[in-house]
Amino acid sequence: MVEKYPIHLRALESDLDGLIAIIVKNKNLDELDDHGNSPLHWAVLRGDIEIVEELLKAGANPNICSSDGFTPKWSAVDFGLHDIEELLANYGGKVLTDNKFDKASWSVFKKFLGEAFPKDDKD
Repeated sequence: MVEKYPIHLRALESDLDGLIAIIVKNKNLDELDDHGNSPLHWAVLRGDIEIVEELLKAGANPNICSSDGFTPKWSAVDFGLHDIEELLANYGGKVLTDNKFDKASWSVFKKFLGEAFPKDDKD
C-alpha cells in the first residue's frame, strides 16, 4: 500500500503533514485502493477529523462510494462520529449507498446488534 497508495496510507496513519505534502503534488484524492476505499473513507474509519477536513478542503469528493457501495458519511453515521458527520454535511456529503451495497445483510446485522441502520439522505 505504501508505494501504490501513499495518500491512503497517510490518511490511515493520521499523518497530516505527509498527507498535505502529497496533496500539494495533486494526487488523485478520490482513487479507491485495493481494499476499495478512498483516502476519505480511511480517514473517517479512523475517526480523524483533521485528516477528513484536510481532504475535503483539498477537493475530495464527500459522496464517493467505496467498492462496497457506501459513502464516508454513511460510515460516520454508522460509527456515531457526529463531528465528522457534520463536517461532511458542510461539504455536501450525504448518507448514500449504491447498488453494490448489501442492505439486506447490513440490516440483519444492525438489527442483531440492536442498532439503527443509517438511512440514505434524499436529495
